[in-house]
Parts: sequence; structure tokens; C-alpha cells
Amino acid sequence: MSKELDKEYYKAERKAEWRNKLRKEIKSKERTNVVRVQMPEADPNIRNKSNIEVNKGLTLEMAVSESSRCLDCVVPTCVSGCPVGTNIPKFVKYIESGDILGAAKVLKENNSLPAICGRVCPQEIQCEAQCVYVKKLSKEGSAIGYLERFAADYERESGNSSIPELAEPNGIKMAVIGSGPAGLTVAGELAKFGYAVTVFEALHDLGGVLKYGIPEFRLPKDIVDFEINTIKQMGVKFVTNFIVGKTATIDDLKNEGFKAFFV
Repeated sequence: MSKELDKEYYKAERKAEWRNKLRKEIKSKERTNVVRVQMPEADPNIRNKSNIEVNKGLTLEMAVSESSRCLDCVVPTCVSGCPVGTNIPKFVKYIESGDILGAAKVLKENNSLPAICGRVCPQEIQCEAQCVYVKKLSKEGSAIGYLERFAADYERESGNSSIPELAEPNGIKMAVIGSGPAGLTVAGELAKFGYAVTVFEALHDLGGVLKYGIPEFRLPKDIVDFEINTIKQMGVKFVTNFIVGKTATIDDLKNEGFKAFFV
């Protein structure tokens, strides 16, 4: 996966004073000598008797060390490998600077599910595969997925979870059918643009494949619930036990004022 970058935008972002200061604190050669962090895992003799999450997450010290590996490239090729275009060098450098909540806010600018993506997104074939370490240095890429999870988890555990910036409500009703990852993503993004979004879910619980298809030891359900609650706080409404076509048809929903549908 690769898409064209707005190189001038990222160059301007990179020139921020705090980013310049960080780059000068550690020489590039020293950064490339830092060994990629290994994800701590739960004891096999404990997890084989339970559904506890296998990956335990990074400590603050581990996350800061891993973020220091990032060379803050002039052209951040990692971003070209991200399906949602996350500003990867910016959030990673926020972690290096110690501003973890700032990193979490950057993630939420265009990703409503950072704690989920940090766990189940295949970064090894997307953003990390485009990292300069892989492309030019024949080394393991920056552990972007681990850092994404760390920032999202840190924010959640801090009790200071942020809501992305929202446009003024425009009153236009939009319907999203299904509360799986696609539906949740679309709902969150539409809410940012001011639309009045309602998600219709056929089952009694929200999350789709995130709840019913991915095992607890890979993606805990409380993480999914937290991310969905953030989307609710953005103004998105959710209706469960609602089968579109049976409970009500598309035409019925159109008559209720819905202007567009995501299926």
C-alpha cells in the first residue's frame, strides 16, 4: 500500500521548534543503534488457562526508547503505508518528548479506533513496511503499532481521554448500517464533519467482528467498548436490535430524514 504524500505539509510540520530540538538531542547514528523493542507477553502458563490478553503493552521507558529510533524523516514514507494517513512522525515524536496525551490526540485526528488499530492492524505490511529502516537500512522498522497502542492505552488509563475536534453540527442525518470496524470508522469521521450520524446494528451488542470475530486474548472487549464510547461522546447515536430491511426499510429511514447510507 502506498499513496502520495503532501511532502510540503510534512516538511513544514518537521520544522516545528520542538521537533528540531528533539532531533538535535540524539545523533542519527545513535538512533539507528537502538534495538527495536520487544512486546512483553503474559506468562504462557497463565494465559493457557484464561483469556487474558497475550501482549501486555509497552512501559513508558520502553515506548520512549522505541520512539527515539524514529529518524523523523524529511519525507515520512511510513505515512504512505497507513490506510488512514496518520501523522506517524508527529505522534511518535510526541512520545519521545514525553507528551503522551499529545500523541494520543494526533492519533485521533483521523482514526477513531487507535487502541484497536494498535492491537490488530497489520502494521508489519503497511506503515512499518514503508519505514526507512526497512527500505534503506535493512533493519526492523520502527514499532509504530506498539507505540500507537501505548499512546491510546496511556490516554485511556490516565482518565483524560480527549474527543477529536468536531465541526459545527450541520443537521444532515446520515445512517450507518452495521457497527463493525468499517461502520464505526465512517461514523466517527462523519461526526467530525458535523453530520448527525446514527448507527443501526442488527445484534444486541455493538462492535461487529471486533466483538464476535476477534478473540479476547487478542482484543479485549473492554477496549472495544471504550473506543465505541468515545464515538458516542462525539455525538453518534447507536440503535441495536435493528435489522434494516425488516425492522425498517431504507425507504422508511429516508422518510425519517436520513440523506445518505453507509452499508
